[in-house]
Amino acid sequence: MSELRFEHMEIRGANLGPERQYPILYKQKMFEKPAELDEDDGLFINYGNMYHVLPYASLDTYDRALDRQIFDTAVLESGRLKAVFVPSLGGRLWSLYDKREGRDLVVNNPVFRPCNLALRNAWISGGIEWNCGIRGHSPLTCDRVYAAETKLDDATPVLRMYAFERIRAVTYQMDFFLKEDLPFLFTRMRIVNGSDRVTPIYWWSTTAVEQREGARVIVPADETYVNKALDPVSKTAIPFVNGLDLTYPTNHPIAIDHFYKIPEASRKYEAYVMSDGIGLMQASTRLLKGRKLFVWGMSRGGLSWQRFLTSEEGYAQPYVEIQAGLAATQNESLPMPPNTAWEWLEAYGPMRISPEEAHGDWQKSRAAALGWLDGALPEALMEKMLAETREMAKSPADMRFKGHPWGCVDNAVQESLGRRPASPHLDFGKPEPPQELWLRFLENGYLDEPDPESAPASYMVQEEWFLMLQSAVEGADASNWFAWHQLGLGYFARDMYRQAEEAFKRSLALKTSSWGFHALAAVARVRGRERESVLLMAKALERNPGHVPLAKEAMRFAYEAGEYRLLLSICDSLNGEARFDGTVRMYRAFGLAHTGREREARDILLEGGGLVITDMREGSDTLVDEYVFIERALAAKEGRELAAEDVKIPEALDFRMFNDTTHK
Repeated sequence: MSELRFEHMEIRGANLGPERQYPILYKQKMFEKPAELDEDDGLFINYGNMYHVLPYASLDTYDRALDRQIFDTAVLESGRLKAVFVPSLGGRLWSLYDKREGRDLVVNNPVFRPCNLALRNAWISGGIEWNCGIRGHSPLTCDRVYAAETKLDDATPVLRMYAFERIRAVTYQMDFFLKEDLPFLFTRMRIVNGSDRVTPIYWWSTTAVEQREGARVIVPADETYVNKALDPVSKTAIPFVNGLDLTYPTNHPIAIDHFYKIPEASRKYEAYVMSDGIGLMQASTRLLKGRKLFVWGMSRGGLSWQRFLTSEEGYAQPYVEIQAGLAATQNESLPMPPNTAWEWLEAYGPMRISPEEAHGDWQKSRAAALGWLDGALPEALMEKMLAETREMAKSPADMRFKGHPWGCVDNAVQESLGRRPASPHLDFGKPEPPQELWLRFLENGYLDEPDPESAPASYMVQEEWFLMLQSAVEGADASNWFAWHQLGLGYFARDMYRQAEEAFKRSLALKTSSWGFHALAAVARVRGRERESVLLMAKALERNPGHVPLAKEAMRFAYEAGEYRLLLSICDSLNGEARFDGTVRMYRAFGLAHTGREREARDILLEGGGLVITDMREGSDTLVDEYVFIERALAAKEGRELAAEDVKIPEALDFRMFNDTTHK
């Protein structure tokens, strides 16, 4: 029989650092996408998109060290497979090892190296991550979730990981188990919307697999929805486009998403097979209908990103991602009805078909992959397992690792309204200080009023609490700066910017705070008053001058508003240590470049062989664009004309994802 045990993983890696205290009110990267689709495609493009990540704060204080790090792990092991999970990293599956073949089925990153790719900034590559909430890498991808243990009816051990997702106010749980007679890791998923509101829901299971020459993705589809750079979401036939077989990841020069249009009646699976026909099979029951391929591409920028996310030994094997989601694409969420549970079963395991079957005619390759899957794991068996484990999934489990106890806060407010908690079988433990703030509010009818010089314990924008705050400021909390501030965040989260601005101004009139100016700056930004937003952000920084992440956000606002002298002024106000931060140095270079000091700017960008920017944002070409601007400006001062396309970009600065540099 398989076993479940709890161990430790020692690994070289960065120091993640604490949350940065300020909420994420204005994302650096917007997600609205146009689409060029047929009227019968029926996609929910842009439904559920958000411009903020309230009530979460950013995880952006990590470094690029490779120090000794130790993580608690949960290990499921059978005679065939060994699966290692890290509960403190969103429950990520770090390794899925095939003991018979002696190989990892997923990318096992040798280091822990966060980079700025997720909703809260910090993200790591490798393994399998589980994304619930809004579009993007989950708010909990580098944060802790609960881990517990239970059993199936036949005593098979089950690892349960779960959390309360605060943006959508839903619970989700993942029950993992291995069966000795089946060479698959099974994960039984359950999302519960316990509210009386229709809620947009996003889910994607994201698997990193080795990118090898000759490897192919096989899915039951003849068309794909393509998401590339700023282009509209469009549809194309596969496998061949302009004579190139797009089912081979190494045929893609730039980063791209392919979302496969899988017919409703088809079995839901995605296989990734190497040149010899050996690979990984991911299959699910029908609710999980979406399948995706993501490639970094073979260009210099894509390869730079893969180096940046790991170490030299990790980079020796680049990766691609195969993914599975509730919706057809990641440009959409799905409307989840009130008081509803969505459940499905996923399976991950080693597969083998002949090289001729894997890499021949597309229809024959699909038939071979499906034939193998139907023989190894019939769809009827997966449906039967899903049904037979339903009572287990709704039963308590013994907690082993603690996540954030926001579920107990939601349980309390639902019970106060006479409602049944969404997932009463999930143990969220006892509240901690961030949660106790809101439980006292529920009990007392008024909110704590902390010192405005201290960082707020937490933020809350969920509907039930928003309504309570609206009432509180009309009564007991009429003169409470913190209640008005929290109410303003609630308005902001609902795109009610006029009301948010009024609430933040009321809060600042009662007590001046860095938090208030920061929030007011975000309102000014989204309402198009960019210079005002920069000045307000500078005021926020003035009251918290040692806060480097806030300084970086203030400089970003100034840069994007074209307020370059203000940017330099903000930079000059920082202490000596903060001014050595890579992002701070980058923005200083940009400010210098646009105030006539291009040579100084270039020196900064080229220092040490190329400026290292720890939290550089995925998808941003700003660094290259500014380098081109600097080179052309210097050429003009020397009386030379230099075309943008003739500027040679230093490799250390080139993280462009959408430029085909494979042959340059």
